[in-house]
Amino acid sequence: MKILIVLIKWPGGVGGGVKNIMNELKLLGHEVDVISRNEYFKTDSLVRSFFRTRNEIRRLVKEKKYDIIYTQDWSIALPLIFPYPIYRKKHFCMFHGNSCGLISRGMQNLVAIVLHKHLCCMAPSLKRRFPLANINYCGVNLNKFKNLKKKRKYLGWIQKGTEKLTKEEVETISKKINIPLLTAKGLKHEEMNEKFYSHCKVFISFPPKEAGFQASWLEAMAAGVPIILGNNEGAGEIQPFDKIENEYDLDSIVQKIKNPKKLDYQKWIKKEDFTWKRHAKKLIEIFNKK
Repeated sequence: MKILIVLIKWPGGVGGGVKNIMNELKLLGHEVDVISRNEYFKTDSLVRSFFRTRNEIRRLVKEKKYDIIYTQDWSIALPLIFPYPIYRKKHFCMFHGNSCGLISRGMQNLVAIVLHKHLCCMAPSLKRRFPLANINYCGVNLNKFKNLKKKRKYLGWIQKGTEKLTKEEVETISKKINIPLLTAKGLKHEEMNEKFYSHCKVFISFPPKEAGFQASWLEAMAAGVPIILGNNEGAGEIQPFDKIENEYDLDSIVQKIKNPKKLDYQKWIKKEDFTWKRHAKKLIEIFNKK
């Protein structure tokens, strides 16, 4: 099978996931090419790249005879379905998170209506919004998280702009539990285990309702972080770490850290098969239903 994957940009969690998916698909014997809109067209604007995306993908499919076009996000899928759908049987799209703006949410709904059973998603909340979508959870490469013997002494926090807690609030938690704070701000994805996760005694992350899978939880589990706190957003509701109902109740967070759930997270990942190999195999099953 010849597959063309189209994403918004390489930097970030989606780009990292696409690299893993591409590698696993190739190991399964498929031919895979990937293009990024922002780098390919030198623009991050949907409007300026709209017809260029549509025309270029049409050209590439004609030239290279792709069997599947796999778009990442509604904004990449939209040029292929409007003003009329092209490659209806070949086009699949993955929704990574819930769009929250009025216009973007409407566009996401439009893409879902047109693609219906050709839609994929990574979070239970998305599956509830789009019942016909194929849910296919994110994976993790356990081979990248083998160094589990380092002395851990930090409270780890990604420090994303979308996190519910502010840096000042996380610093307050750090002082109350007497564990110094370590943030991942400025780190490249390939540096995260060595420079961040492997040093964390505790990892906390409280994403908003529009969150996608929230792969950092899975990576923290793979890295053997002993204490992980999160919420039920994204894929949090299906994951086994301690959950916080009210992320703004700092005393509740402190108490959870002091009395954590004891669980072998790596063992759980293996048992539930949250791997990129499983993700890639499920993708091929979805593509074959076309």
